Amino acid sequence: MGAAEDMRRRRLAFLRRRRPKRNAMTMFEHLDELRSRLIISLAAFVVLSIGAFIFYEPIFDFVLRPLCSLPADVLGPRGCKLVQLAVLEGFQVRLKLTAIVGLAAASPIWLYQLWAFIVPGLTARERKYTVPFILSAMTLFAAGATLAYLFLPEAIQLLLSIGGAPLEPTLRADSYINFVGLMLIAFGVTFELPLVLTFLGLVGVVTPALLRKHRRVAAVGIVALAAIVTPSQDPYTMLILAVPLYLLYEITILVIAVVLRRRARAESL
Repeated sequence: MGAAEDMRRRRLAFLRRRRPKRNAMTMFEHLDELRSRLIISLAAFVVLSIGAFIFYEPIFDFVLRPLCSLPADVLGPRGCKLVQLAVLEGFQVRLKLTAIVGLAAASPIWLYQLWAFIVPGLTARERKYTVPFILSAMTLFAAGATLAYLFLPEAIQLLLSIGGAPLEPTLRADSYINFVGLMLIAFGVTFELPLVLTFLGLVGVVTPALLRKHRRVAAVGIVALAAIVTPSQDPYTMLILAVPLYLLYEITILVIAVVLRRRARAESL
């Protein structure tokens, strides 16, 4: 009996010696990894921005389409032509637009780099959400940006008409690109909030019961967030962002509840 127990202990000790050890990364190793991932993300952004710079004209026509779809009496005598008031403004507009497109087009790459940087600190169960995380982040950002683009004509018409007949609109190219770019980015980034909540739910920071309990707080917070992030800060645009966000909040509660229920069922088997 003693000999068998001694052999078992020796075998376990041998297996422990052969098992590869995962040494914790030092602070400098973390910084080096962060630098590498930032370089990859920046390189992807630069390459795709150069591509957007080359195809600037069709991209600019696409961005200008919401303005050109407005009635002639709203646009005034200049129609949907934008004004350039400085020598360098055209160049700045081209750089700004291509940077926005490059950032959006490179999102799959920098989202993966972000997740890969976080993954070493996660458990094996949490790492399996890598692909769903990236796909969900891309889908939510695209949904938010698409929603903003679809409602841009109504938002622009409201903002151009709210001053009354005495005002005749003359839109600068730089200010228009700023407005459209901020609208698309604000809606796209804000639509990522359900993904953050889902991740917190999967790692146990929040629960469906907690999210249900604080529905009113969440509704007020969503309205306040919508009022802050929308560039125009008008009630119409704010509601366009706040209503879908609250619906996504409710969907997030259901998703977390279903995933946790399936996890508990699998662990009980």
